[in-house]
Amino acid sequence: MREALFILLVIAVLLAWTAFRYRKTIAGMIGFVRMIKDAKSELGSRPPIGQVPAKAATLVNCSSCGVWVPQNKARKTGDSFFCSDTCRKIRA
Repeated sequence: MREALFILLVIAVLLAWTAFRYRKTIAGMIGFVRMIKDAKSELGSRPPIGQVPAKAATLVNCSSCGVWVPQNKARKTGDSFFCSDTCRKIRA
């Protein structure tokens, strides 16, 4: 019985020492596996190529600086769209 406990103790010490020595490598492998898992789940949630997502916003061109911004975030004055209040004041 004593021999079995001694063998288990030696194995536990060796495993702990190995885990401590290679902790950075083990953490890197775990991070890599998580990255692959996240990329795989992200690919599954994307629509197929060529299809426009349902929530895609229309882009409009700022009349002052020419930057493209989503229409729901653009400032509209008359028929003109602006990317910010600063561009709207410059143009006015």
